This record gives sequence, C-alpha cells and structure tokens, in this order.
Amino acid sequence: MKRSQINAAVEHAHAALRRHGIRLPEYAYWSPADWRRHAGPEHHRIFENMLGWACTDFGQGDFDRCGITMFDVRNGTPEPNLGTPYGEKIFVLAPGQRLPFHFHYNKTEDIISYAGGTLMIQLYNANSDETMNETAPGHVYCDGVRRTFEAGQIFEIPHGQSLTIVPRLYHRFWAKDDGDVLVGGEISTISVPKTDNRFTAGGRRFVPIEEDVEPTYLLNVDYDKLKAVA
Repeated sequence: MKRSQINAAVEHAHAALRRHGIRLPEYAYWSPADWRRHAGPEHHRIFENMLGWACTDFGQGDFDRCGITMFDVRNGTPEPNLGTPYGEKIFVLAPGQRLPFHFHYNKTEDIISYAGGTLMIQLYNANSDETMNETAPGHVYCDGVRRTFEAGQIFEIPHGQSLTIVPRLYHRFWAKDDGDVLVGGEISTISVPKTDNRFTAGGRRFVPIEEDVEPTYLLNVDYDKLKAVA
C-alpha cells in the first residue's frame, strides 16, 4: 500500500468515529512528531502489544474493495505475559469494503456492529487440511444464542449485536454495499496476527508500505522507529 492511501484511510476512520461520538486513547491522535515528543518507557506496553492503528489491503492491491482500517485498543502477549489476557479492536469499513476469507488457529472473537453501515458476515467450516468446506453446515452463537448455518451463509448483524467466531471457522465480513460507513469492533482472546491467521487466495495481513508521502499518523508496524526512545 502507498502511505498516502494509509493517511487517507486513517483520516476517514477518524471522521467516522467522530461522527458517532467514539473516542480512542490519546495516542490515536498523535502525529509522528507527537510520538517523538511524548513516547517514553511508560509506553513500552503499547509497542510490545502492537496497540494502535493498522491498515491493510491484505496484499490484494485494491483497498477500496478489500481492506480494513482498525485500531487495537488493548491486547496481550502469551509469553511473556504482558498486557491484557484479551484483545479489543475498533474497525472502520467503507460500503462494500471487505476482508478476504480467513480463519484463526487459536483466537476466538466476537465481531460486533456498533454504528453506521450494516455488518455482513459469511461463514464456512474448515476441513482438516485447512481448505474450505463448501458443503458442511455448522453452528455459531450470536450474543449467546445458538444459530445454525449452511455453508456460505451470510449473517446480517444489526447495531449492538455480534457473532462469535471460533478457531478454524472460515469467515469474511464487510459493510453492506448500499449503506453507510460501518464502525464495528472485535473482542477476542489474545490476538497474534503474525502467526494465527490462515487466509485463502494469497491474502496476508501485513503488506509492504510504499513511502510516497510522509505519514500523518503512525501505524503499529511503524513503532520500530520509536523503540529507541522507549
């Protein structure tokens, strides 16, 4: 992705969150210069747990159709035990913008619809060889209520409601095409995105950044530039 795309995406996320009265921790609003002025040893946990902004097109090269902007509010690390024993993200999706199909080896997560557009989630079970099972039905829980699903079924999640994704359950989610910008969230067990994701079709969580402009905000993958001060 180009840094200019990332800058625009984070500004877009700020505008959506502001419109719905959702505030983030103070460092969500820091510029790189603010980080250099304020970051110190007391921010060590932010760096180690990769809290903060993330933005990706999952290696697909079409962010408007396949991508997400999110802010990791809290997270931990399995070993050593740093941070919280759970994770939380706030995410923003433009209408029609979606994630590729993927599952998690270990993480359980609730995907939550907060405000704006309509959250859509599609599900498939995984086979033992990690391929997608395109025929087997299954079941999930929506806010504690058991729901059965057919392979490939799409769930529409109203505001204030959620769907629980368990390990090895293929899923993708998006903001309904003809709606508004979606603000959603994730509450999960500890998130380890470098090793816990299994994508289809060559998708990947981390992508190279082309530095065509200076960053307006730092992503959590930019923190290596600041660790010397923390």
